[in-house]
This record gives sequence, structure tokens and C-alpha cells, in this order.
Amino acid sequence: MRPIAILPWLIAMALAQSVPTYTVQRGDTLFSIARRHDTTVEILMRLNGLSEATLSVGQVLQLPPRVVQHTVQRGDTLFSIARRYGSTVQAIQQENNLEGTSLSLGQVLRIPQVSVAAPSNPPANPSASSPSPANPNPAPPPGSSANLVGSSPLPSPTPPQP
Repeated sequence: MRPIAILPWLIAMALAQSVPTYTVQRGDTLFSIARRHDTTVEILMRLNGLSEATLSVGQVLQLPPRVVQHTVQRGDTLFSIARRYGSTVQAIQQENNLEGTSLSLGQVLRIPQVSVAAPSNPPANPSASSPSPANPNPAPPPGSSANLVGSSPLPSPTPPQP
């Protein structure tokens, strides 16, 4: 009875960590699970601290993070790609053996997903999301008020002396 009470807690913990998991079904083997999830038996054993290939029905196994592919398009940077897929620049560089941050149009990158976020659509105009270099401090929109903290009023201008 005790293992049954612990199982829901383990499942909840696995879901809270947002790590991909798989619950073992009747007839599953490590090999069949590995093949179904594009990984290897060795990786599954290491991730789950298994010393032998014996599985139990209902056992929750951690799966390796998903890796997606992205074809570099005009305007893409490692940072924008990482943000779009919920990854990091360092993880993308490591996954693709990149030394620097240079990308080529059409280059296919493997993107390891650090979080389970779905890719977001990039803005239609990439420059629309950031202020233009000519005006790094744009004026607030009409109708909004500026909230200056710790500001003091400017002195009244003195008329020019003749």
C-alpha cells in the first residue's frame, strides 16, 4: 500500500519540474521507450539512476530534453532563437559546437529546449520591438504620465541681461 501512496507524489514532482517524463506501460522495455523518444537505453538508465533494465508498470521515467531544429533566417541571432524556443545561447552553442555567435542564412541549428515552451512566432518587423538607435529614449505615449522618482523642479529661467 505504501508504494501506491507515493506514486502520485512522484508524478506531481516530475510534472512540477517540467522535465519530460514517461509512465511505463505493460509491455514496455527500455529499448522500446528509448526508440519511441529518440534516445538510447544508456541515456535513459543514466537519467533515472537505473543499474539494470528492469521496469515496473506505472514507473515514471525522466526523458532527455527535446531538441528541435531551426533554419536560420534573415535577422536571426542566437539570442532571438534561444528566446523563441525557451533555450539559452550557451546551450545552442554547445549543442551545435559553435565557437562564436556568427550564423549563416539557411544554417540548420539543433535547439535544446531548456523549458517546455512552444516556439513563439517572431514579430513581423523585428525592429518594431526595440527603440530605434536614433532615439534610444522615446517619449511616453500620449495620455501617459511620466513617473520621475526623486526629481526636483528645475529652477525658473532668468531673463538674459542686456
